Amino acid sequence: MGIYRQMQPLLVLAFVTSLPAASSFAVRTTDGSARRDFLQSIAITTSAAVFTVSTYPGISNAAYGDSSNIVMPNYIEYLIEKNKQVDPNDLLYKGPDLELQLRRIGEAANRLPEIASLCGERKWSQVQGIITGPLGTLLQTMNSLASAAGTKEAKDAAKLVKNDLIEISAAAGKKDSSGCIKASEKASKDLEKFVKLL
Repeated sequence: MGIYRQMQPLLVLAFVTSLPAASSFAVRTTDGSARRDFLQSIAITTSAAVFTVSTYPGISNAAYGDSSNIVMPNYIEYLIEKNKQVDPNDLLYKGPDLELQLRRIGEAANRLPEIASLCGERKWSQVQGIITGPLGTLLQTMNSLASAAGTKEAKDAAKLVKNDLIEISAAAGKKDSSGCIKASEKASKDLEKFVKLL
């Protein structure tokens, strides 16, 4: 309410000085006096607004002379925290859950025999659906387990399963049921070899 009382003279002055500008549109003469009156009223309005704003500096809400409360980072403290030993029990992410990933591989292995029956029925879109759906994350899971195992044999076995899945997809694209069945049987055997390497 206090700011409104301080602004009240400014509002009244702005309203009064804008009246000649509004009335200048009504008078139209050929000698250009309407234009001159209009420009004169704009100049008066502008100068009145500048005068009133410059005479009321107390309207500002900023506090003068206060310093900021920002705490600047300390590089030494950063280095100390960076090199501090971390307790593995305090970590939120503790690495891949091997049990969960092995369960995913088991579910994928259960879906591989379905490919042979779907190829016999010539349902090629469903074969592609199994490869991209349930078997879609199989390669990622196998790569994660292979890197956790840290052996070259596990990585090579994962590549064999990947190649088998590519062969299944290519045979389904060609609508070759015998090639698709052979590739799915090979994928099942290679997947078993992969699990035994873990």
